[in-house]
Order: sequence, then C-alpha cells, then structure tokens
Amino acid sequence: MMIVLPDPADPASDGTQTVPAASGQRLAAPSQPDGTTLVQGRTWIDPASQATITPDAALASDEVARTRLFLVLSAILAAACGIATPLLSGSVASRLSVTAVCFGCATLLLSFRRALTAELLANQRRWTIMCALLVGSSAVAVWFFGVFSPAPMVGTFGIYFLCLGRSARAALYSYLGGAIAHIVPSVAFAVHLLPDPGLLRPTAATGDMLVSVFMVQVVFACTYALARGSQKNTRDAVQKLHAALVQVQKREALLAEANLELDQALQGGHRGPLSGRRVAAWTLGAVVGRGAMGDVYEARRDDGQRAAVKILHRALAMDPTHVKRFLREAQIVSRMRSRHVVRLLDFGNLESPGDGQGALPPYIAMELLDGHDLGWHLRREGRMTTELALEMIDQLADALTEAAAADVVHRDLKPQNVFLAESAAGALWKVLDFGVSKLASDPGTLTHGTPIGTPAYMAPEQARGDRVDARADVFSLACIAYRALTGRPAFSGNEVPQILFDACFAQPVRPGSLAPLGPDVERALALGLAKRADERIASAADFAAALRSACSDALSPALRARADALLAAAPWGSRPR
Repeated sequence: MMIVLPDPADPASDGTQTVPAASGQRLAAPSQPDGTTLVQGRTWIDPASQATITPDAALASDEVARTRLFLVLSAILAAACGIATPLLSGSVASRLSVTAVCFGCATLLLSFRRALTAELLANQRRWTIMCALLVGSSAVAVWFFGVFSPAPMVGTFGIYFLCLGRSARAALYSYLGGAIAHIVPSVAFAVHLLPDPGLLRPTAATGDMLVSVFMVQVVFACTYALARGSQKNTRDAVQKLHAALVQVQKREALLAEANLELDQALQGGHRGPLSGRRVAAWTLGAVVGRGAMGDVYEARRDDGQRAAVKILHRALAMDPTHVKRFLREAQIVSRMRSRHVVRLLDFGNLESPGDGQGALPPYIAMELLDGHDLGWHLRREGRMTTELALEMIDQLADALTEAAAADVVHRDLKPQNVFLAESAAGALWKVLDFGVSKLASDPGTLTHGTPIGTPAYMAPEQARGDRVDARADVFSLACIAYRALTGRPAFSGNEVPQILFDACFAQPVRPGSLAPLGPDVERALALGLAKRADERIASAADFAAALRSACSDALSPALRARADALLAAAPWGSRPR
C-alpha cells in the first residue's frame, strides 16, 4: 500500500511525502503473553520511567536512593554502638538494654531499607513512625552516654538527612523531637532537678552547662535550616533544568518545522510547468504550494477574480481512481456553506483547455486566501494564548460541524490545513484541503483501506485502516489544541512507524508540565485524545465547548469523571509495555 504522509520529522510540516509499505499491512496492537492486546486491556509503564520526567519524579527517585544509603549507614552506626556498649562501664542491666536497643534498631533499619519504595517513602504515616524510631533510639543512646557527652551531635546526622526529604512535616517533627529530647533532660540535669545517669558527667558550673545546652540547640536549629534550604534549592534547580529541557525539546520540534518551511518556500513562489497557460477561464501564474496530489497555482480570471487553482499531477491523472478522488474534494466542498471552509469557485476535468498547447489534468479553483497557515504562526509564536486558541478551536469546530452535517470526515486536519485568512473585514480561521476526506456513510473507500493522513494528527482507528467517522476529526482537533496550547506536538518522532505507534498506543506528555494549564484543561484534552473512539468526545462542537469550560475551571462533573477514568487507566506520558 502507499501511505500519504507528511515529513515525520515534524508533525506540523507543510508538505507531504509518499511512504511505501507492505500491501495489506495494518498497525496491530502489541500482544501480551496471554494473547490480549493493548487496545482492550491496557498495560502501562509508569510515566516516571519515560524520557520526560517531572521534577517531583526526579526528586522522589533521588530521595529513595539517598534514604537507602542513610538507612545502611545508620544501621552500621547502631551496630557499632551495640558492639562497643558491653565494653563500657556502667550497670550490666543498662548496658544490656542499650545493646539490645542498638541491634534491634539496626535490624529494623535494614528491614525498612529492603522494603523501601517511592510509594512507601511517600506514606506520611509510615515515614513518621520511622522518624520516631530513629529519634527514640538516639535518645536512648544519648541518655546512656550522657546529655553533655558528644553523643547528642549524632542527632545532627539524623536531622540533616530527614530534613532533606520532601515531607516538611517529617522534617519538622524530627527536628522538634531531637531538640526536645535533648533540652528537657539537659536542663533538668544542669539545674540538678534530676540526677544525671550518663557515663560522661560534667563537673562544670550550672551556668556553663546551660550555655552548652543552648549551643547544642543552636547547632540543631542551624542543621534544620541548612537541610531545608538545601532541599528547596535542589528542587528549584531541578525545576529550572526540567524547564530548560522542555524548551530544548520545543526548539528541536520548531527547528524541524523551520527546515521544512524552507523546503516548501523553495518549492513555491516560482513559475511552474503550467505557468502562463489557461485552464477554463483561469490564467495560471506562479506556483504557491505543492501537495501529494497536485500543484497549486495563483490564477486570475478575465474579470480580475483571483483564485488558487490546484492541478492534479500528470502521473496521477492517468489513473481514473486518482481523478475521481481529486474531483471528489470539489464535490465535498461544494456541499458546505460554512465561512470557515475554503470557498469553491470552479472545478472541471478538461480534455483540452482550448489554448492549443495540449490537454491539461483536472483542476479545482478555490478562493485565494491572504495570510498564513497555523503551522506558520506556531513556528513564530511557539504557542498561542488561551483566548486565541479557544477562538481558533471554536471556528474549526464550526467547520467540522458543517462537514459532519454533510456526512464528511476530513481525515487530514493539521496545522498546514488550518489557515488564518486576513481581509479588511477581519481575520477568520478556515479549514483547507478536503482531498483525502470521505463520506462517513460510504462503506467503500478510494484509498482501499489504506491509512491516509498525517501521522501525528491521525486518529488511532484511522492509522489502523479501520472505518472512521466524525470522531476521527475530533482526535485531530484535540491534537491541534494540544499543539497550540503547549507549544509542542502531542506525538512526534524521527520515524513514521514510531509516530503511528505513539498515536495509537502512547500518551503524550502531561500538558501542564509544558505550559501553565489547569487540571480541567488536561481533562478536556484527554477526552479529545482518547484512543478508542467510543471513549472520545463525540463531536467537534462538544470538544470546543468542553475546552472553553475547562479553561474557566468549569468542566462538567460528568466529563471530569470520564477524563479521570481515562487518565487512571493510561496516565499522561505512559507507554504500553
């Protein structure tokens, strides 16, 4: 089969290319060991394991590794203390008790390390219990050796580590627990309210001991402040790095677009082989664009009317099927009256134009628009403001609603087929190129079941060569909305099969990590990008309305529930195993 696709390096490309594939080939869902497919029963990899990792995920991974190291070192310290304690002076009972506590603590620490996962670390209750265990064990050791011995300084080791973690509550509790466990007995011993049971007892004056207690508290407080400051600075640095990486990815996509734009610019704006010839009432001028099926010429009628005239490639004009498909675009556009669909002026299949220079292929004459396509605007702006994006989606939805009412599925909605036409009356978004569209109710197809369209904007059912309806255009519209709002294509890659696979089975990067978009906007996009047509928002108008409500944080509870269920099954950034 032949798949008519755009440049895979950039899903927002201007042109198309023809990619050969094996006859009858379909894009199949990857199978699981039990024979099930990922279309019906999905198995997804944790999004944190993908190339795009959020700052929170990176910090969580670092915290798990740091915690494992800390638990091993703490277990070694506790075991060393347990081994050394029997060699010290003091009552046998106290030494045995401290030894038992040390070895018990070391055992629990190593057990906790073996079971440690990111989920366990995020469990506030379990982590608070572990912090209490560490503080309690340290208090027993300090009580045995003496509050005025060097033993309390071990507390700074634990406080610094615990305060580096994500949990502000655990950090505060560990600091307060260690500080209180030291200051209460220290003051009581210093003013002789209680006898000091420690092995190392000071003989200094009461005032000197109180100053010593104060200095230890200052060290504890400074350790807490240093650790929390380090944690905040690390998070800020990781977030800046993540933002920089996101910008690099965007710039790479935009660079690919710019390179393709240059190629297209070199192709257009010059005389073509038919420049100067007449087609019916039209005199052809310079080539202003090229597509998979034909060249587009600027043309002028005798009365001064300007038009964009598309001429079918001569090689394709030899095939009646291609001729029929080409002229079908004119027949489809003639059915629609929406001002957001490019206006048809004339079309025909002339055997001879009457200029004595030989036969010409079929032609379609449409209004010549002044302005630029969406791809051009996105390459220069990166992404659109929310209000401009909503205005565009509303107007495109109007065109697609008109198409659906005419029983037409566009099948190739992409930035290069969305045009901002500028005139004295104002700017208006228009949908172009119905050359690969079809009638939804027509069981037959002129493409013989071959997937035709643009991979990065192609609905999964279209990529598989299945029958499509208006919901396929909803998917493409959601892809355009994602690109406009985030500044990055939903699906991209260096190879066509990779892009097709991602469009069918993988989830794009979470929109909120690329641009300041709220949870409701992410939900609306998820509903438009649903892999299964029956899980998708049913119409372009409904999608446009949902997106507008979402931008005001007013998405309906029913749509929120649907989107949350979709994202629970297939989170943003996830890929099938």
